[in-house]
Amino acid sequence: MEHKQFKTEIKRINGYLKEVITFFDSSGKPISHIINPLMVELRPRDVLQIFIGALLMGTPLCFTEEVWVLSSSLKIFNISLILFISLSSVSCFVYFNFYRNNIKGHIIEFFKRIVATYVISILSIVVLLFLIDKFPILENPIIALKRIIIIGFPAVFAGTLSDSLK
Repeated sequence: MEHKQFKTEIKRINGYLKEVITFFDSSGKPISHIINPLMVELRPRDVLQIFIGALLMGTPLCFTEEVWVLSSSLKIFNISLILFISLSSVSCFVYFNFYRNNIKGHIIEFFKRIVATYVISILSIVVLLFLIDKFPILENPIIALKRIIIIGFPAVFAGTLSDSLK
C-alpha cells in the first residue's frame, strides 16, 4: 500500500491565507511542513506597495517634457494599443504570479487586484501631474488622459512588481 507523500491545505494563519504543505513518511506520519503565503487577497499593505511602486517609476516620467510633448502628438490608436498591451501584460503577470494554482474560488479577487493596481497607479500619477500643473483635465481632457496612459504604462508595471514582493 502506497501512502501519499504530501498534503496541501489552505489555512488562515494570523489573519492571512497560507498554503500549508505537510510531508509524510512511509508510515503516514507527518514529518515536516512548508508554509507559503497565498497572495490572493488584496490587503492594505498591497495597496501601499502598489502606490509606492507606481510612484517610483511614474515620478521621473511626470517631470519629463518629452512625455508632455508625446501626449500631444501620439494618435489615439497608439494610446489604445499601449493601454491594451499594459492591461494584457499586467493581467498575465498577476495571474501567473498570484492566482495560477488558486484561481478557483478567487476569480473576484483576481479582477479586484487588477482593477486596484490600475486605479492606485493612475491616482499616484494624477496627483503628481496635478501638483506640477501638467494635468490639463479641464482645458484639454484628451491630453490629460494620454499623459495618464503613457506614464501609467511603466508605472503600473512597477506597481504590480512591487506588489509581488513579499
